[in-house]
Amino acid sequence: MSWRALPPELARVDLLGLVYLGTLRGDGRPRLGPAEAHVWEGELLIGVMPRSLRARDLARDPRCTLQSAVAGPDSGDPELKLYCRAEPAAGEPPDAWWSGREDAAVYALDVNEAALVEWDLERGLMTVMSWSPARGLRTECRSYP
Repeated sequence: MSWRALPPELARVDLLGLVYLGTLRGDGRPRLGPAEAHVWEGELLIGVMPRSLRARDLARDPRCTLQSAVAGPDSGDPELKLYCRAEPAAGEPPDAWWSGREDAAVYALDVNEAALVEWDLERGLMTVMSWSPARGLRTECRSYP
C-alpha cells in the first residue's frame, strides 16, 4: 500500500524526516540505522547509497521497518512504526539529500502494517493505533508502566 492509502490518523508526516530504517542482513539478523524519509507525490521515499550494506540488504530482501525518532525515554514523543517493502522509486523529492545525485538509490516504501503509539504522560496512558489492510484500523488505550 502506498503512503496515501494509510488511514489519516497514521499518515503522520510530522513524524518523518530523520527516522530509523531496519533491514535484514544476509544472515537474517537485523540492521538498523538512520535514514531520511520524505513523502512525495503520495509515496513514502527513502534514499540510500547504492553500494552500501543497506542497499545490498534491500536488493536481496525488500522487507524493512521504519521507526520515527524519539528524543528520550520520557519525552512523550509519539512513535510511528511502519512495516514495509522497498521498491525502486520513479521520482524523487527536490529537497531530499539524494535529489539529483547519481550515486543514490531511491526506494518507495509500500506499507503492509502500521502502528502509532501516543503517550499521555500526565495521566499515565498509552494509546496504540494499529492498521493492516486485513484488520483495518484498531485503537487500544491502556495505562503504563
